[in-house]
Amino acid sequence: MKLHSTLCAHDSIIHLETAAKKARDPSLRVRIKAILLRKNGKTPQQIAESLVVTDRSVTEWINKYNKGGLAALAAKPSGRPEGNPKWDAAIFDDLAKEIDKGGYWSIPRMQEWLKQHKHKDIPEQTVWYRMDQLHYSYKGARPHPVQGSREKQDDFKKTVSPRSWSR
Repeated sequence: MKLHSTLCAHDSIIHLETAAKKARDPSLRVRIKAILLRKNGKTPQQIAESLVVTDRSVTEWINKYNKGGLAALAAKPSGRPEGNPKWDAAIFDDLAKEIDKGGYWSIPRMQEWLKQHKHKDIPEQTVWYRMDQLHYSYKGARPHPVQGSREKQDDFKKTVSPRSWSR
């Protein structure tokens, strides 16, 4: 990005002061104050010192303002554009019934079941969280020692390091 410290004349000082007073977002208010200080002849370094920000931030704000006026100084919304999806609890109740039938159910296996039977692509973290809410505990896959044979147990101990076990 090419850095400029000159300022386009989009708005009057009075308009900027009014916008700063009306701004609900404190970050936007600081950015508008930076533009006001620049309009009043302060350097980006002096503005940065005054507002306790970096001079690079001040120069970025000036560039944004030059390109798009006050609207360009507003913070962009964060998070998912579509919002946080609300999943029907019945989907997870059905999954719980399937899990209760037995077998080892990993999170990826649960996701696959949900895709096949409910036609839903649900993130791993969401599946884990929802199943935790239903009081299912997550157990990581780990090797189990061979029971009954001392020789097979000794072989098992030699081939599996304790670091791969989970508690």
